[in-house]
Amino acid sequence: MVDLAETLDDIRVRVRAPGSDIEAELRRRTDITLSFGESVYEFIDEPALERVLAGIARLLWAGWQRQYRAAIDETDLNIDADDARDSNFFADRAQVEAIGGSADERITISAAGMADFSVRVKPGTVREIPEDQFSASVSEAAAKLIQDFQLKVDDLKKRYYE
Repeated sequence: MVDLAETLDDIRVRVRAPGSDIEAELRRRTDITLSFGESVYEFIDEPALERVLAGIARLLWAGWQRQYRAAIDETDLNIDADDARDSNFFADRAQVEAIGGSADERITISAAGMADFSVRVKPGTVREIPEDQFSASVSEAAAKLIQDFQLKVDDLKKRYYE
């Protein structure tokens, strides 16, 4: 029998930003790979990147949630609200603000409840760093965002359930 944690680790979500040749893949819960079609990176500006990356984040999260629910449905676990405490927990979780930034301080990703994503790309970044370095910075910021959200939700769980 496959362990639930392994099943969740095996979730892979691949998305393409609407209207652009930019793709991302999420695997092992926090590993994100960003890739650009030919010449896309050289001709995009930071405000457009911010919008595209926020859209990609929403798509990745929605895809992960869909597969997470499907994995849970294969178990006898109940992840829905059973009482007022659960409902209050879910409401508070939806308000959790998480943030992740790259070590080079060029990329910052934030989210409220992992639903309302915002991405900031330092002006001049596209001119100053190559595509692979940009992609690595986005991946690093995204992983830190997910980890920050998970830590804050774990703290919230302790307040509600311990």
